[in-house]
Amino acid sequence: MSNPRRTLEGQPASPRLYSNPGYNRGMRKLAFAALACLALALPGCGGHSSPTEPGVRTTRGNWIGTITGVQPGIHLQGTCALEMDLAPNYSGRWWVDCPDASSQGTVTGLDAGGALAMLLVTTSPASNCPWSAIVAPATPSSLSGTFQADDCQGGARGTGTFSLRHR
Repeated sequence: MSNPRRTLEGQPASPRLYSNPGYNRGMRKLAFAALACLALALPGCGGHSSPTEPGVRTTRGNWIGTITGVQPGIHLQGTCALEMDLAPNYSGRWWVDCPDASSQGTVTGLDAGGALAMLLVTTSPASNCPWSAIVAPATPSSLSGTFQADDCQGGARGTGTFSLRHR
């Protein structure tokens, strides 16, 4: 008796697969492209990273935590989610997501031998008034510190604390 596996080896693929009138290679590519575009457009799938859309939670940074205090320039009144995407020199971008409003900006870090000084600039909503934060000590897995922000129009100073952990 012959081995069926051996009999099938070396046989060409069925020509019916390529000559089947129901098989349309162009439609298959179009359907795949449409699904790929749809997947990128869905919230949370990498299609956008806008912090201003309510209910949309995306992963934007490599540090995640909370910020607590009062800072009118970033709509902070209480405790809100804080994310930062920081390079090894502690510079990069930040996002604050509060229930009623969100903000984002850039951060520049300066490691001063055990203490980390951060200069934060708000880009949305646009502001020409930077704010600062001090982290002591900065560790590879967590950043906890205080912040202060002067109101460049002469209003009250914003203050508070924040705590981040490395993802």
